[in-house]
Amino acid sequence: MGKQKVSPVPFFIVGILFLILFGAISWGVYFDSSWIRSFDLAWIDRIQGSISEGKTSFIIKVTELGSMKLVIAFTIIIAIVLFFKRRFAEGLWFGGTILFCAAIGGKILKKIFDRDRPAFLQLIEKTNESFPSGHATATTIFYGFIGLVLILTAVQIWKKVIVAFIALLWIGFILYTRIYLGVHFPTDVLAGFLYGTAVVFISIGVYLLVQQPLRHLLEKLNLVDKSKTFERAENY
Repeated sequence: MGKQKVSPVPFFIVGILFLILFGAISWGVYFDSSWIRSFDLAWIDRIQGSISEGKTSFIIKVTELGSMKLVIAFTIIIAIVLFFKRRFAEGLWFGGTILFCAAIGGKILKKIFDRDRPAFLQLIEKTNESFPSGHATATTIFYGFIGLVLILTAVQIWKKVIVAFIALLWIGFILYTRIYLGVHFPTDVLAGFLYGTAVVFISIGVYLLVQQPLRHLLEKLNLVDKSKTFERAENY
């Protein structure tokens, strides 16, 4: 990852905007608004209107690439690799974001809303809380996090565009699979995407602010940190 000067302010602004959108969806779900029901029913009808055996078999396998358990396993592997390369700040940042915002934060939100799963055509059985979607949250934070870092560190515009396209396409597909399988309402996955996107942007903003103090702290612990993801912009 190459160095470049980046200001944290735009990341906080974008993150807050996505949090506001998440709040709007959450408000509608919590109070069971009519527009939420209409939105959900319309998209369930569209997405589950083309179910086939072969498609279902493929989707059941692929959708697990966005599961919280697998994302946590991938995160542990990446964090270990970063620690091995003595990029401790980056490892703590990445691992901490997934642990506290995806795993713990997502679980807290599920308990708060305690929304039942759709009572329609479920192609796989799920019985725990529905809102927000754990797959959507984990997928958006994990793959979105990696995608945005690659975009920020890429030099050529065409590379940024390709990475953004692939990341959004993959995240969108995982979200689609949860509705297709009948285990989530569309607003479940939309909320997971909005919350996850907010986390990604705010997390990068926070890291830009604390990366130097964090490195100084690591030095006091006799840990030579070689993280080099970003340089904070001094004038903003």
